Amino acid sequence: MPASVRLYAVFTSNGLFGSTGTYSFHHPDQKLLTNTDILSEISTRCQGVEFLGSTEIESPEYTMANLRARRHTLDGVLYFGALPSQLLDLDLPVIAVHPLWSQWQEPFNAYTGKRVLTATLPVIPDSSPKKFADRLDQIAAKIRLLQTVVRLQDLRILCVTDRPVLGEYEPTVHQTSEEGRPAYEETYLSNLAALGPGIIVRPQQEMVSKLTAISDADTDDIAKRWMSEAEDMKGTNESEIRKSAKLYLALKGMMQEYGATAVTTEGYGVFMNYPDGPIPSQGLPSSQFCTDGVVATSETLVDSLVTQQLGLWLTGFAGFNGDYIVDRENGKAYVGHCECPFNPWGDERHVPYIIRNLPQWPVDQQEKGGACVQVRLPHNEQVTVAKFSVHDRKLSLFTGQTVPGDKLFPGWDDILCRTKVAIDTDAEALLNNLDWTTFGNHRVVFFGDYKETFRNLAKLLDYEIVESDSKRE
Repeated sequence: MPASVRLYAVFTSNGLFGSTGTYSFHHPDQKLLTNTDILSEISTRCQGVEFLGSTEIESPEYTMANLRARRHTLDGVLYFGALPSQLLDLDLPVIAVHPLWSQWQEPFNAYTGKRVLTATLPVIPDSSPKKFADRLDQIAAKIRLLQTVVRLQDLRILCVTDRPVLGEYEPTVHQTSEEGRPAYEETYLSNLAALGPGIIVRPQQEMVSKLTAISDADTDDIAKRWMSEAEDMKGTNESEIRKSAKLYLALKGMMQEYGATAVTTEGYGVFMNYPDGPIPSQGLPSSQFCTDGVVATSETLVDSLVTQQLGLWLTGFAGFNGDYIVDRENGKAYVGHCECPFNPWGDERHVPYIIRNLPQWPVDQQEKGGACVQVRLPHNEQVTVAKFSVHDRKLSLFTGQTVPGDKLFPGWDDILCRTKVAIDTDAEALLNNLDWTTFGNHRVVFFGDYKETFRNLAKLLDYEIVESDSKRE
């Protein structure tokens, strides 16, 4: 459901610029749009948006006084015309629309470095009805991006870890070093709170106690569903699958108990080495949660979780989060992990998957590891690869096309992570722009070209955009 937002609409002109009726005399059948017409067209495309303000022209002084008085109750501004500097100083998200043929474009600009998205809408509709409808749809899409930002206020992240807040992973020198970690986490959590999400930290023992209390009978529905829907089982067995089903049910119960809407756990290596014995793999639980529209990220990767959650709201797909490798000689980037949603297009279409043992465990070993998945992600698909850094307030972003990995390396499916995707992209530019310290070792893959969508989202969040596949001068 779209978030409910309050948007203040401001109009700075009426109708055709300098109109004396000459245009209407020569073109009596051509409708000139009024401000009321424009706002009506936009509002019909925007569910859950309350438009405040007026379609009448108000003095700049009156408008700014109103905006200053209401700034803490507003989610953004829809402004038709060139933005005054006083509005930019309020630091409210703005969608600025140039009313073509109603005003000259100067001094309307791109507002670089500001939380401003721009559009153009003519008061004399285009000759092509489709082109004019596309303009309206693009304005509505930008408003929906603002709704996505507002939804972050309701995101509650359950983080299961025995480390302080951010867990064991995300290999940045600041986070993993004992000396630099406190300052890193203080900045990170402050930026996360400013973004909107809350984080609930619980110890691993609590999760282990809950999953231990779950019987095999309790796992019947989910374990049998996974096995019946899988294309195959390889290197694992029903006993291990049931262990992962117990973890799924335990996490589901904890989320309900704490009112969480997303979850991340230590997972994999930390789970393997848990002092009281291995914790089952979260590969299958994470895959199922994400397929069902609940972001569940492994390895306490909160940056990945935020990226996946935003992507889920924007695309319908929770994204494939995984370890990231750039192969310059092959001109490829690789992303791999042992969990992945089954619906890469974000709709009812699912792709086949194989239930497997974790690569760290011997084949078909009882009482170890739980089960994970090898998802057969599609080839020849455009993808967008993104990663937000909450600590540094940046976004890494590039696009490419998926290609068969088994044509690049023999035994592709059995190299490291169970699910992998190979992406044809500008690997040379990616290597030149790599920033492991800021973005860590993980990236999130979304099927489709959402580069402009993520760019616009970053502007509204006031995050610096790093074009990872753009060559630097």
